[in-house]
Amino acid sequence: MTQEFARLGKTERPSCNIVDVQALRLKQEVVTYGVSYISFIPNELLEMIFVETVKATTRADENYSSSYPLTSLRLCPRPELLLTSISQHWRAVALGMPLLWTEIRLFLRQNVDLVNLYLTRSRGQLLDIRFIGIHCDFYSQDSPEFDPDYLRISRIILSHIHVCRRLEVHGAFPFPKLIDGFKRIRAPMLEELKVNHPLNIPNSSYFLFTEGPPSLTFVEPGIFSSISSDLFLSADRLTVLTLNGLWVSGLSPENFSHLLSHLKSLTHLTLIGEPVDYVRSLDIPVVNIPLLQKMVLKPGPNISRTYLPTVFRTIHAPALCELVLDFHTATSSRDIQSLVDKLKRGAPPFPSVRLLTLCSRSMAYDGWHALAHAFSGITALSVSKCIMNQLMGFLSCAGRRDAFPNLRTLLFDDVQFEWSLLLQLLQIREAAGMPVREVKMKGFEKHGQSELVGKLVTSLVTYTPVVIGWT
Repeated sequence: MTQEFARLGKTERPSCNIVDVQALRLKQEVVTYGVSYISFIPNELLEMIFVETVKATTRADENYSSSYPLTSLRLCPRPELLLTSISQHWRAVALGMPLLWTEIRLFLRQNVDLVNLYLTRSRGQLLDIRFIGIHCDFYSQDSPEFDPDYLRISRIILSHIHVCRRLEVHGAFPFPKLIDGFKRIRAPMLEELKVNHPLNIPNSSYFLFTEGPPSLTFVEPGIFSSISSDLFLSADRLTVLTLNGLWVSGLSPENFSHLLSHLKSLTHLTLIGEPVDYVRSLDIPVVNIPLLQKMVLKPGPNISRTYLPTVFRTIHAPALCELVLDFHTATSSRDIQSLVDKLKRGAPPFPSVRLLTLCSRSMAYDGWHALAHAFSGITALSVSKCIMNQLMGFLSCAGRRDAFPNLRTLLFDDVQFEWSLLLQLLQIREAAGMPVREVKMKGFEKHGQSELVGKLVTSLVTYTPVVIGWT
């Protein structure tokens, strides 16, 4: 330490502490050896940065894959591979993190060495396996399921399913060989299962594991007309289930009820398209889901008139607090008119719902009236951007000012709407003793600094004590 002080100057004795000396040493090393300051980041902090980088990339890929068709899915560079090429120090840190190498991505015509590299570096940790089967010759006379590459990837999945935490399979062709392989193996650690495949898988295919996956918490089995309930016999922890399909190849009401009867812990249910065949069935049993908290209904185009009313009539969920009705893919308002008619006349189907989310291109006055009758107890209402003005117009008209009496929170999908309607609505609700206390808008954080939005927010605060936020 004395030598360090001596080098600082002979004529004046500096008053510095240990931190100053360490900073001086760091600066001298940077100048002398050309080392970057980033090289001095502690390993613990560097590991945290690596983990967040990989997570951000994974989330971006998932958001992209959910917004685009299977044939448009992209294959992005792996951030963990890029991190190992920065420096020897970064490479050593990344290789010392087995959890960084647990996401196994598989696709046809893939380099086998890369797969083995990840399996080696993961060092026995639980794996997240994702197979995207889009790179195959659809015009080949040979069936894709007999492609040597497809068979190789199937063997990789089946040989590591016992240490797999999450399995996601996207195929642009049938893959019964892989599905049949699940029948002969155990998956004790599997928590999440998602399968996306075309409609031409044989209807006789059953989807199950030997003894059932006891750790399963999330399932999206794709379009299967025959799903064995044995898949869920040991799935006591299953909380999330997504079913997708068309009624012509959908589950029978009996199988649907029998399937859900095993799921004692189910809290989230999503039904996409029309996965249950209510058209050709007369005896339709009631489905009891006692712990269900959130249900998402996303019907496809040209749905049968009986589907939505029957879902509302037969599903009994006393703990349901959030309901999402996504009608974006519905062909026209006629596709949901039967539901509107039922909601107007019948008793409220889910009186425990407090948050209602409505996504649609348009909603007629008749539809708003039906929703106000069926969900009068909601405290929060979320609507997509196409129907924001329609909602405010409905709530502001003289005959409907008492609709949704407990409504306290509005959630808008955009900031582009008639703000004058919102001002009028807030004043009407305040005067009627049913004030809205919170308005949240997607994108408000981005546009909130503009002068126009600032003036509008000031006007809102002047007229009523409402909290403005964003989602």
